[in-house]
Formats: sequence, structure tokens, C-alpha cells
Amino acid sequence: MSKFLLPLSEFNRLHQVIHGAIRAEGNPGRACTLFACIGALILNKHYGMKARAVAGGFAMCVEPGNNLFFGRDAGGRIELDTDAFHMWIQTPTHIIDFMSPLFHEAFEEVQSDVIIPRKMFQKRHEDEAPSLDVLNRPGDFFVLPNTDLTERLIDSILERDINRDFFHIVDRWFGKRRSKQRPTMTIGSNDGIIRELSLPETVARGAW
Repeated sequence: MSKFLLPLSEFNRLHQVIHGAIRAEGNPGRACTLFACIGALILNKHYGMKARAVAGGFAMCVEPGNNLFFGRDAGGRIELDTDAFHMWIQTPTHIIDFMSPLFHEAFEEVQSDVIIPRKMFQKRHEDEAPSLDVLNRPGDFFVLPNTDLTERLIDSILERDINRDFFHIVDRWFGKRRSKQRPTMTIGSNDGIIRELSLPETVARGAW
């Protein structure tokens, strides 16, 4: 089985288009739901992949002795809810996280002294660690999917008009898979405001 489903250049293309579309609305480092849901849409539509957004707990080793974790530690018991979770993409063979180049921003409030490299997260299911206790090497990971939480979050995302707009904007801006990516896109809103979106410079350099 191939180590990656997407080459780094295509991973970065999807990351930049999603990031560029949503960054004006808040901190993209807190937008895992949009990275996952929009990314899954693009993978299904333009790549023919069976991809779906999944929410739950997510842990990864950044460096020996330093792991990042999305979720809540309740005295040795892991709690997951709409305030403590992560969302990523699952295919039949891989886990993909288009937000991974922004892990530093996601954790800068709690780990301001740690620089998390901007890297691509794209891992085979078979490479997942057997438990949280054995995340020893950079890139080692462990996930705890939660079906109920996933359904609640996706329903919440689809309820907001602006999120449905993001799906449409990213799909248009991405264009065709084999076409050259446009660096900017002009969009208009119902209130007559015209905005120009541009691709951010943030990209993954290497892979976990």
C-alpha cells in the first residue's frame, strides 16, 4: 500500500484553498471541522476517494516526551464533547488532516514554548499506535473516533449558511484537479461587499 494517497504538492493545494477561504472568519487553527468536511468533499468529488469527516480524540507525538492531544483528560479518563475534540478525514486506507500545517496555531495558547513544525499529516491506518502510551517517535499517532459526536458536529456545520458558502467557494476556487491553481478568487456577498481571497503562504514542508 502506498504511504501517501496525495503527493505533498496536492495536499498543500487543498490546505491552501481551504485555509484561504475560511481565514477571514476567525482562527483557522481552530477550524478542524471545516478543514475536514470541505476536504472530504473535495476528495470525493475531484479524486473519487471514499473520504469522510470523523470527530473524536486525536493524539500525535511532536518530539520524544511531547505529545499533542485533542480531547480532555479527566483524571486518566478521556472525555470528548463539542468543546474537546478534533476532526480529521478517513478513507478506507488512510487518515488525512488538512489542518496539520496549523497545529502550532492550534496549540500556541497552551504550548507557546513549543514550535510545532508545519508538516503534512497523511497516515495509513495500519501505522496507528496501539495505544496512547506508546507515542514515542515524531509522527506516532492514535485516534479515538466518536460516531455520535461526529454526527452532531456535521449537523451543526450544515445548519450555518456561511459554512455551506465555504463548501461552494472552495469547490469553485479549487477548479479542476489537473488545472493550475488560481492564486486569488473574487467573491461577492448579499450585502454587496466584494472581497478578494488569496492563497496563504502557510504550507506543509515534509510529512509526519
